Amino acid sequence: MWIKKGHRMYAYFQESCQNAKNMYNTTNFYIRQVYTGLTQEKELQPLQKEVLDIIDQYIEKMNDTQLLAYRKKLAKEKKKPKEIKCN
Repeated sequence: MWIKKGHRMYAYFQESCQNAKNMYNTTNFYIRQVYTGLTQEKELQPLQKEVLDIIDQYIEKMNDTQLLAYRKKLAKEKKKPKEIKCN
């Protein structure tokens, strides 16, 4: 979808897209740092230490969030009527 620069919502969408791109890049950076930090035998680099410390600090909250989302999904699935097949 293309929005012209003169459109009244252009600045909003431009900022939203930039934020999404930054979040994507940050996530990939964290994944790379964790993967290389945990798979190599050498001493960790300062950025790897920093990323692992941040993840260690927030891992419990992340796990709680994931568990809550899983339980909500499970509850939603239980509410759906079960499909019965007749032979």
